[in-house]
Amino acid sequence: MCYPISSRQAPLALALLLASGAALADKTDIVELLNGDRVTCEIKQLQRGRLKVSTDSMGTIEIEWKDIARVTSKELYVAELEDGTRVDGTLVANPGERQLLLDHDGERHAVDMAAVIWLDPLKLDEVIIKRWDGSISVGFDTTKANHDTSITASFDARRRAEDFLLNFAGSVYSRSQDDVEDSLRASFSAVYKGLLEDRWYWAGLGGIDRNDELGIDMRALAGAGMGRFLVQSGRSLWSLTGGLDAINEQRAGEESNESNIEVFLNTDFEFFTYDTPKTTLTTGLTIYPSLTESGRVRSDLSFSWRQELITDLFVELSLYDSYDSDPPAEGEKNDYGIVTSLGYTF
Repeated sequence: MCYPISSRQAPLALALLLASGAALADKTDIVELLNGDRVTCEIKQLQRGRLKVSTDSMGTIEIEWKDIARVTSKELYVAELEDGTRVDGTLVANPGERQLLLDHDGERHAVDMAAVIWLDPLKLDEVIIKRWDGSISVGFDTTKANHDTSITASFDARRRAEDFLLNFAGSVYSRSQDDVEDSLRASFSAVYKGLLEDRWYWAGLGGIDRNDELGIDMRALAGAGMGRFLVQSGRSLWSLTGGLDAINEQRAGEESNESNIEVFLNTDFEFFTYDTPKTTLTTGLTIYPSLTESGRVRSDLSFSWRQELITDLFVELSLYDSYDSDPPAEGEKNDYGIVTSLGYTF
């Protein structure tokens, strides 16, 4: 049975029709699995061996890239390969399995899907937060004997785009104990990497931190340099960065601030599994030889093991060591510790 639409209802009906049509149009991509199954969806992003897609019936899901035979989409995407090559175009139907075919104004490029480590739409999402990945975590530990209590909290947020990487990270570690002065370790950092050819990048970095154990009430840092991804695949990332930085420190027990120029050398390695439950291992080392304070060398070493418990919820074990060859009179040369925490990824 049909019902007539009045002139007053017509604009509303037309708006609803257009909205529903747009919503349906978003779900026109096709993902075909090696077992023959087909998923009609909107392709969101490939990262760390998993393709994120949005579906009408199952919501947003992740599919292991190694299980996909081919993908098709009328939208423009940019794909990055293990060697750093970036290719953009629409995703054209390809009769061969495990081959990604991109069409850019009639020029087609076929690439081995096993070599593709990242895939992202060129269009911008209407909600900026959807373009970010990250996590938050908290930890608490206490002992009755000496009322030793420690609290930790941390976060990180990452944005990967066609030509840059942006990362923010922060952490706070507080410890209190009977008959011992409370100790605080806090840091915030930002790193921007402008992506170049052949896995090279230029980097800009900044940060601010405090470390009571090392006798640093406040340290601000800003620097720039060059780096390269030595390894990038669906399971691991290894980068090496070097450059110059300037620091300004307020040392415990000293009235005036002290400024220095340093060289920095950094290496980061990350290994991740995409099978459920996910596991991520990360380690990083940064060395800061001073150019203006003869003989002084600082370093930061970190390691973390993160294990997924259920979807988006994880437990993490972290180790850290900070070293300063010439600390303030009230500080130690080393600050190290082990932290356990529970967190959530987004």
